Amino acid sequence: MGFLGVFLNVLGPVAVVIAGGYFSGPRLGVEARPLSRLAFWILGPAFMFDILWDTDLSGGVAIRLTAAGLAGMAAAAVVGAVGVRMIGGDRKDLSAAAMTASYGNVGNTGLAISAFALGPEILPAAGVFMLAINVPGMMLGIGLAQAGRSSLFQAARLALLSPMPVASFVAFAVNVSGSVPPLIATRSISLVAGALIPVMLYTLGVQLAETRQVSLAGSVTIPAAAKLIVAPAVAGVAAALIGLEDDLLAVAVIQSAMPPAVFCMVIALEQDLAPKTVTSTVVLATLLAAVTVPAVVAVVS
Repeated sequence: MGFLGVFLNVLGPVAVVIAGGYFSGPRLGVEARPLSRLAFWILGPAFMFDILWDTDLSGGVAIRLTAAGLAGMAAAAVVGAVGVRMIGGDRKDLSAAAMTASYGNVGNTGLAISAFALGPEILPAAGVFMLAINVPGMMLGIGLAQAGRSSLFQAARLALLSPMPVASFVAFAVNVSGSVPPLIATRSISLVAGALIPVMLYTLGVQLAETRQVSLAGSVTIPAAAKLIVAPAVAGVAAALIGLEDDLLAVAVIQSAMPPAVFCMVIALEQDLAPKTVTSTVVLATLLAAVTVPAVVAVVS
């Protein structure tokens, strides 16, 4: 799929839902905070359980994809945080930069672009990569948000006990045990999980309307650049070094090239972690991704 196809058929629908939140939210009296809490406490955990409990993971490939993804995350987080520190950012700015530079939108957008670029047969690998980014990304965001108010141990405990990681651990236990939950439970969870992506995108539009404008400060542009450039470059090098080839290498690069996850904004709102800065970074990087992501796809596919 060429540049125009990716822009219209993958990024276009995302932009439409965000725009729906931006224009309809204020007119309907919708506020971002209740929606973000719904996503954080209900929709997010359901989503993680839904995709994990019956996933068939290939051990060797999963480990290497995870390693490549974490390498890209770590490099982008360091570059984003160090860059913001150099321009005088405070603790919240550094934490927001590390989160938005590392935690990518590997779910709705990443899976779709990977499938369009490489074919539907790549979806299992893309799904493994999504899981490898989502859980540590969530834990990192909550841990950073709590670090200034509690000890590192307490921050780690709060991160591990937050709804999405807990749901992931439960789902993993069900997966390993070979248990099959009652059909009424799995179908109910799937219905709830399906609401996560549109609600998060709509919430982003509502939050953008509340923010009124996107900041172009260094605390926004530096992590955005780190996420779109540093993360895929490092993930690609790491993937090649550990033996991933062809479509597996390509999916690691494509997924790492995604802009910051919309859930970064949910974490920022829920944990009071510089929500305006995080929202600006998510929006700016998503807009820039309309150019960078099709370029990355063209190179690796």
